[in-house]
Amino acid sequence: MTLEVLLRRFPVTDTVADDVPEEGDGLFGEVAGKTLAEGLLRFHTPASARVSYAACARLVAGIEGRYVPFAFDWSGRELLAGADDVVVVDPARGTALSTGLDPDGFLAADDEDRLGADAFREWREAYPGDPDPLAFDEVVGYRVPLLLGGEAAVANRERTGRRDYFDNCAAIARQVRRLPEGTVISTPA
Repeated sequence: MTLEVLLRRFPVTDTVADDVPEEGDGLFGEVAGKTLAEGLLRFHTPASARVSYAACARLVAGIEGRYVPFAFDWSGRELLAGADDVVVVDPARGTALSTGLDPDGFLAADDEDRLGADAFREWREAYPGDPDPLAFDEVVGYRVPLLLGGEAAVANRERTGRRDYFDNCAAIARQVRRLPEGTVISTPA
């Protein structure tokens, strides 16, 4: 991966020490376990990628054997590399979207919105009393899930555990998919 542009824009602010492969070890060698910009983007280690792969496969049909998780963003979206493109698996919406870009193109683009940088800054500014960077196992998820009528607003965001958040969103998405077409889901009481 060409990471120079990305690393110039977003500094490395933390690195997890466990399960980091040797330098030059394929997809994970250069950046495994690194956190950029206090949690905006985190690169998987081989172990965290295996866990994320299983979670993404439970949420999205058709990724098995075709994609490998390489990173995840502050909001819990998983980035998976395939032969031709990067797929973004969004647990909050229960979707997977092809970007049409290979990993180099996806990460090197000047479009910070791909990573949700503006929304991340907005969340950080809204909660100045929460100065700690996101830990490798944390995301900023929705208190009331979007699939249950929650708003995509800063006020509906909270710091939470990454795996639990993804698993809960995936479980909701699988249940919502089984509802009859036209079923109205409103905000919980």
